[in-house]
Amino acid sequence: LGPLFKGGSMINRYLVHLLSGGLDSVTMLYDLQANGCRIHALLVDYGQPHVKELEMARYHADRLGVIHSTVKLPNLGGLTEGDWIVPNRNMILLSLAINRAVLAGADTVTIGCNADDSDAFPDCRPYFIANMKVTTRGAGLGVEVCAPYLEKHKWEIGALARDLGVDTSKIWTCYKGDANPCGECPACLKFNDATK
Repeated sequence: LGPLFKGGSMINRYLVHLLSGGLDSVTMLYDLQANGCRIHALLVDYGQPHVKELEMARYHADRLGVIHSTVKLPNLGGLTEGDWIVPNRNMILLSLAINRAVLAGADTVTIGCNADDSDAFPDCRPYFIANMKVTTRGAGLGVEVCAPYLEKHKWEIGALARDLGVDTSKIWTCYKGDANPCGECPACLKFNDATK
């Protein structure tokens, strides 16, 4: 594995990583640790029906010995069967992570946006991430906003997960709040394609 960030080593980089329990953020957690980062994983409970993702996020953080904390927010809404988008979610999550990074003295915030999510989710697109970087600098904060998988496809992340020894049976991407993944929602279909 090479450095996730262009132009520099990851050794001893201290960062806050947004960890959801899904394939992208969990794989990145393992990748960041393999690259020598010091990590604080930030989990966010925003009223999502699929609360099992938080359980899976804690499992992987504990497995790797990564310090983690959970922030409880009011219900952000969205994630109905007709609309899988939570309006402005990533801006809210990144703002929380940036705040935590500043308070903890971390220099970086990471998020698991990827190429296959950019079509459906505007806040997973390169333009959005680039503007969050500018906004953070404009606020006078010494924190870098990074989305290392922004140009990776799900199948590439799935392959990387296998290489890193991620137990994909302990991943939760399903949008529904049932005991088992539905296998039919957009997140399940992408996950199944990426890990088959």
